[in-house]
Amino acid sequence: MPDTLVETIGSASANTFGTQAEADTYFDNRLNVSDWTGADSDDKDRALLQAAIEMCLMAWKGTRVDSTQALCWPRDEVVNPDLPWASQEPQDSYYYETTEMPDRIKHSQFELALEMLKAGTTDILARDSLLDVKRKKTDVLETEYFEAYKRARTILEKYPRVYKFIGPLLDSTATAGALDIIRT
Repeated sequence: MPDTLVETIGSASANTFGTQAEADTYFDNRLNVSDWTGADSDDKDRALLQAAIEMCLMAWKGTRVDSTQALCWPRDEVVNPDLPWASQEPQDSYYYETTEMPDRIKHSQFELALEMLKAGTTDILARDSLLDVKRKKTDVLETEYFEAYKRARTILEKYPRVYKFIGPLLDSTATAGALDIIRT
């Protein structure tokens, strides 16, 4: 039996961005989600938990709100790309509230969880050895790989729906899996 989902924003015991009920409601408005609707409750919870873990390994813009929070969100100093004026010079009102969980984060977790259920026993997040190859030279067998921060994006690009939600929130200059430095 999987852990109980804890969605409390900013909590030290949180392990999901959204609940199974929220995911069910989200998928009620989508086609081609029989892998979600046909899954049992335990498998849905497992998929949501794993998706949250994988998302917390990504390099995000901004910084964690609190050093004790279990998940990578909520974050401070992240511009909300859904606001019509977000492309202008950021002001305080342009940022996500530090007490909110953006729908983009929840929806990407739900979509990633669905992809995990669709895959069955295949590990969709395992690195494809050819995916990270930037250049391959046959004579003398030389292989050049993309930089680490580009690799996370290429994995997400396999799942365009997930990438569309969180792409604007990812830090393209940081190394994937890097830890936030928190000054107290």
